[in-house]
This record gives sequence, C-alpha cells and structure tokens, in this order.
Amino acid sequence: MIAALRTVFEEVLRQPMPELTSETAFADLPGWDSVTHLALLLAVERHFNIAFTSAQMVNMKQVGEMVAALEGANG
Repeated sequence: MIAALRTVFEEVLRQPMPELTSETAFADLPGWDSVTHLALLLAVERHFNIAFTSAQMVNMKQVGEMVAALEGANG
C-alpha cells in the first residue's frame, strides 16, 4: 500500500518522493505544505475510493496513520 501512496504523492507533488515508511511525516515530504496536504488527502481518497473523516484529515501526520485509515476503510 505504501508503494501506491508513493505514486499518488509523486503525482500530486510533481516530483520524485524519497522512500516512504510508516514513520514518514507528511511535513518532511519535498513540496509539502498545508494546501498540498489537502490535495494529497483528496487524491488518496479518489485513488482508493474512500472518504476520510474530517478528524482523520486534521489529525493525520504520518504515512502510517494514512495506511491505518485506509486499511480501516477497506474492512
């Protein structure tokens, strides 16, 4: 799942991403800011056909948290 997220991140941020781990903080990604954070969340929602809650969107700070939310959404 992290590989798929990396692809989405590269598309949204329009640049190669470093290797992502569950501990990777979004704030450490090249090109990240609050606007791209929202763009990343929306792109991930579209890619995985899910919807994050507003609490998830506000509190999600690391790749591992996103993976956990995606796994929870998919049962």
